[in-house]
Amino acid sequence: MRFIRQVGEINDTPSLIMIIAADADYLRLCRSIVDPAAESNPKFSKTLESVCRDHGLSLSRLKEKLTLAARALGLMHTSNTSADYYRLLGVRSQANTQEIKKAFRRKAVKIHPDANANLTGSSRRFVELNDAYRTLRDPVLRRHYDVNRQHLFRWRERPKLSLPADSRPTIFLWYLGGLLFIFVILFVVLDIIVFL
Repeated sequence: MRFIRQVGEINDTPSLIMIIAADADYLRLCRSIVDPAAESNPKFSKTLESVCRDHGLSLSRLKEKLTLAARALGLMHTSNTSADYYRLLGVRSQANTQEIKKAFRRKAVKIHPDANANLTGSSRRFVELNDAYRTLRDPVLRRHYDVNRQHLFRWRERPKLSLPADSRPTIFLWYLGGLLFIFVILFVVLDIIVFL
């Protein structure tokens, strides 16, 4: 597969994002590879492993490379899709890289699973914290995250106006009655004009 060969050759995430975003097939393929449900499909997993092996890339490395790009492009849903990385790290959205790094280190010490074995959910929270840090420290990923964050609540699909099946004849009759009323008014007005 050309896609896996290209992913194996690219070493930086911004270039990978640009290549994936430029091709609709690559977007779909990236989403299906990083999707946790893909692991439940043994045929897809075996084929993917075989293709990765042919191109000298391990499946775990492929998923690792694609996960960052998929998150930046909004293809991958985390367990908490509305996680605000800035709030998670405890920094302002205008924070510079040094502030982000300091905030990450401060929080990482508190919730790292090795340091807090008795803290429930610390490993999950540490992974979320690490994702936030990896996204916000990279300028390109941060820019993509900020754009997605701005537009997250702006887009809403408007429901199509649909009427219950039993009310459609009623509305049809209203339209028909309205047209009939207009024709009657026009007929009366024309009749008055003709007699004058």
